[in-house]
Amino acid sequence: MYCTIQEVKEAINFPSDGTPIPDGVIKNFILDSQEEIENIYKTKFGNVEQSGTATGDLSATTFTDNTKGFEINEFIGYIVWIYGGTGSGQYSEIQSNTASKLTFNTVSTVPDITSKYRIVKLGYKDETIDGTGLSEMFINYQPLINLNSLTINSTSVTPSNVYQYKNSGRLVLSSTAESSWFADNTPQLVNLKYIYGVYPLPQIIKRLCICIAGIRTLTSQIAGTYDDFTSVSLPGGFTGSKGEPYTNIQSSLNFLQGEARGIVYGTRSTGQVSADLRTEPSYRPYALFG
Repeated sequence: MYCTIQEVKEAINFPSDGTPIPDGVIKNFILDSQEEIENIYKTKFGNVEQSGTATGDLSATTFTDNTKGFEINEFIGYIVWIYGGTGSGQYSEIQSNTASKLTFNTVSTVPDITSKYRIVKLGYKDETIDGTGLSEMFINYQPLINLNSLTINSTSVTPSNVYQYKNSGRLVLSSTAESSWFADNTPQLVNLKYIYGVYPLPQIIKRLCICIAGIRTLTSQIAGTYDDFTSVSLPGGFTGSKGEPYTNIQSSLNFLQGEARGIVYGTRSTGQVSADLRTEPSYRPYALFG
């Protein structure tokens, strides 16, 4: 996840134990917030969920790490990135997982017990699109992390023979490429398999996730405060008050809304954080890609 349950609690001053909103609910708020952020910026953010070294069951589509205890199929759609040892630099989409075994799309170099891996939340695309009729084109999702494979009109092109401009997603065929142009004589002659997203997770995106998850948590808490007492009368004519719960929570809610809007728009303001983040004319993906 982009942030932890504890980080959300700290942002809204919840106690570690006995909170009015269960941890499982806050976790779902974090996951929902991640999805909203990905929709805002139209990309994925690669937070490392797990890392380790392959220990067995080694093939082009599987390996195990017997030191792990994953939740079954919790990483479907995530990316396994081999970053050290045999097969270093390979990325593949995870299809399923057991407590210790990952099954993923075929990689060209079979991992071995020297292969170090990370499981990250990046995007994977396998798409067939129209060619440009030129020696260059742009992928549909950016920033580009890795071009896994490229086929042009049934001709396989070695990815290392393609100039890859990561931030823009621009691909340019080199003079040694197996094809000299992105064929466009009929529709959908270009197949690309690639990894995209931003890695590592920017601190500003982590903070945005904390803010939005905190907003969701406080909103849920407000719904349970309407029947709370705010004052009490005691024998002897004494009275006591603890303040309006909604009023106190609303102050924190407004602060988080203002911070979230400031991150997204590059401004400091208050207001509702919802679908308007994606449609407001002043929207810009602030300070993410350099």
